[in-house]
Amino acid sequence: MEINFPADSVNVDSSVRTGGVNVTVTGNGRDIAAQLDLDDRLHDLDPIDIVGELGAAKLLEQIGEEEVRKWLLANSDPDETLDQIGLDKIDEFLSHCGDDRNLPS
Repeated sequence: MEINFPADSVNVDSSVRTGGVNVTVTGNGRDIAAQLDLDDRLHDLDPIDIVGELGAAKLLEQIGEEEVRKWLLANSDPDETLDQIGLDKIDEFLSHCGDDRNLPS
């Protein structure tokens, strides 16, 4: 993977033991993260932690609801996700979904 981002400083050290190079970059974390694919930014994060940190409203503002739905279904247990949202929020959402005539009898 290759990413390009503005950096405040760069330090390169070669390692004789491993034959590799160690690069230390000081920069703005948000600038660096903005260059990564969404999958790389979210790798190894628990969806519940993401929702808890951002808040459901802000998350849905930033990412389309359909994209969030697909990602959550692919990366989490739906029961745990619904539990994290909370029954009171789900009831509130359902109560504002429109005309009661659209509900099954």
